[in-house]
Amino acid sequence: MPSWLLVLFDRMAALAGDDEPHLARLLPELEVVVHGGVHFAPYRDRFARLLEGSHAELREVYAASEGFFTMADRGSGEGMLLGLDRGLYFEFVPAGELDAPQPTRHWLGDIECGVEYAIVMSSCAGLWGHVVGDTVRFVDRAPPRLLVTGRTSYMLSAFGEHLIDAELEEAVSAATGVIGALVTDWSVAPRFPARAGERGHHLFVVEFTASPGADAAARFLSVLDAALADTNDDYRAHRSAGVGIEAPRLLVAPPGAFAAWMKARGQLGGQHKVPRIVNDATLFASLTDHVDAGRPVAD
Repeated sequence: MPSWLLVLFDRMAALAGDDEPHLARLLPELEVVVHGGVHFAPYRDRFARLLEGSHAELREVYAASEGFFTMADRGSGEGMLLGLDRGLYFEFVPAGELDAPQPTRHWLGDIECGVEYAIVMSSCAGLWGHVVGDTVRFVDRAPPRLLVTGRTSYMLSAFGEHLIDAELEEAVSAATGVIGALVTDWSVAPRFPARAGERGHHLFVVEFTASPGADAAARFLSVLDAALADTNDDYRAHRSAGVGIEAPRLLVAPPGAFAAWMKARGQLGGQHKVPRIVNDATLFASLTDHVDAGRPVAD
């Protein structure tokens, strides 16, 4: 996963005595960097800097415990090619029907591009009608190419805003691009009003490679807020009605805060993913505790 690759490359640079990792110098014969598991958009600029001067290429894959599903055979955003010869049978349920008593189960012959589907699969290893837990959107049918858009269980809707992780990922990516920042990791959680008359908001915890100044942080939140409103009607309605949710807020995490948090939870490295949407207040409190613990003590 991109986040753990960054940890590895940063450690390699430290051992080599470099302030910043450059793969052309650390791994001059590197041909390809394979990544997957999480949405890549927030990491794209960081990896572009890592690969400056290197001839290595990036290739995204979609590999799960249940099987190897897709691999990138085109450029970024053009979808990954679905593997049809690996003993897996795929069905696709419209995401909005997943909890219905008898949801519609499409096969590759009648899927539509641009529709959000949950993947259901059967395999020669014994899985039958298994809901993988990911959502996808097809960009091509012949051959089938898709984008992974999120998790069926991931939604930020404490106030009726119905934000999915793909929308949040793209908004974070757009905001970091505008301020010229690079992101190591991030999470978001709802913050509920503490007193009568207050409104709730979303708190984004973001670990940048270099801490932005106050003006850049304000610009980050402004672009983030606008991007979410542009892509999600429910969010826009709740933000503009004056009675819904307040503007998002930002907590900047010091370097290494997310890695320390994941390590404390016994989830450092491997296939463990930093949760983007944290609806568990206790879990989110443990993250903010690690952020506070990693801050330098003021004189």
